[in-house]
Amino acid sequence: MLFQTFHFLLFFLLLIVLLLVFRQHKSRKLVLLAASYIFYMCFNPVFIFLILYSTFIDFITGRKIYQSTHRNTARKWLTLSLIANLLVLVFFKYDNFFQDNMLAIFRLMGYQPSWTTVNVILPVGISFYTFQSLSYSIDIYRKKLTPTTSALDFALFVSFFPQLVAGPIVRAREFLPQLERQAHLKFDQEGLLLFLRGLFKKVVIADNLGYFVAAIYNHPDQYTSLIVWLAAFAFYIQVYCDFSGYSDMAIALGRMLGYRLPENFDHPYFAVNMRSFWHRWHISLSTWFRDYLYIPLGGSKAGPYRMYANLFVVFFISGLWHGAGWNFILWSIFMGLVFIAERICMNKRWLGIGKDLLLSWGYTQFCWLFSLLFFRNEGKDALIGSLKKFVLFDLNFSISYMGLSKILPFPLMMMVLFLVLHIFSWRVGSIDQYISQLILWKRVVAFIFMGMLLYLCWPTGERPFIYFQF
Repeated sequence: MLFQTFHFLLFFLLLIVLLLVFRQHKSRKLVLLAASYIFYMCFNPVFIFLILYSTFIDFITGRKIYQSTHRNTARKWLTLSLIANLLVLVFFKYDNFFQDNMLAIFRLMGYQPSWTTVNVILPVGISFYTFQSLSYSIDIYRKKLTPTTSALDFALFVSFFPQLVAGPIVRAREFLPQLERQAHLKFDQEGLLLFLRGLFKKVVIADNLGYFVAAIYNHPDQYTSLIVWLAAFAFYIQVYCDFSGYSDMAIALGRMLGYRLPENFDHPYFAVNMRSFWHRWHISLSTWFRDYLYIPLGGSKAGPYRMYANLFVVFFISGLWHGAGWNFILWSIFMGLVFIAERICMNKRWLGIGKDLLLSWGYTQFCWLFSLLFFRNEGKDALIGSLKKFVLFDLNFSISYMGLSKILPFPLMMMVLFLVLHIFSWRVGSIDQYISQLILWKRVVAFIFMGMLLYLCWPTGERPFIYFQF
């Protein structure tokens, strides 16, 4: 069930009616929990058992960790939580990858195995709710959190539907205290504008660019370098609008239901170095890796070489988190090396100071743009073809073949629209907040303009959010 569909609108309106009927605190949480389970089961009903499994495991182990009188005992319960969750994640996310590569290795060695691979379906959002649930057990072990005594609260924390399948990744110490007090429905201008902002990003910009990106990346060798560069830039915009659009809508829905979810994006395309970029992009995941992987590995306290190794490990794990494929492994290696090289340069004051800010911004955005070639192209032929066209520019500027002269103006218009709105948003802080402060007639005009664009540019068919596959 996608946020931008009529089915979700009916689902949400029915949920609001039920929350208005059931006004008691516990009753409302039961309604929200049931709605969250129904929402997830719309993708695949069977996989609700995985959420129930994670919920049961971490609720029990969390209490056992807290009740343990010896550190070793607590560590054993934490290990159980980690193994129980990560084994399920590894199986569903990486089984197909392991099978395919094992078969390839055997064939290279001259063997022809008789077995066939079993296609394991990836549950939507498993990487998000697994990490969210794990943070609960880890924080209890670190004595940063007291376990909840309410199984209902914990179940709702794990499965809260607005951010269930694509984040933001919420920490237990941020969300569980909110469940202890009565939540009130809140339909205000700020929440509505935030939802519309996310809907606009997803439907008008990301989905329309998605058709162009898919057409080019399916056969990049058939197009000129100019077209491949345009497709790369289109995906650079698409992935941001798609993912941040989901986050905007999720945060807005949480706000409407009376709960606060953390910000997940902060204008990453104005970052002037990769460190700043990752402080602005998918903030909930970046901070998760920082707090639960980078710092436990030693962070930057064990000397520069250990720090570089820790950074590389974090990026490598981040690549595996994003998906089971060699393209994600290559993406993580590239990003890790770039990040390490930048830290070395910044320590020597080679980047990011004074008049070099513009150059640093250009280098940062180019590195991200180039990395997305690995991120987007899962097939070997498509990846190699797009890399060749991107790096070895052929100086062919013709767009008169294969019908491109007819279809190219619209995605170009979407790119320009994004650039104008993104720069304006950066200048004013936030477009929705800017609109909310306008006088009435200007707000009406802004709503009419946004509504017209949504109506005129709404694409045919439903396109899932890119991060659903993670």
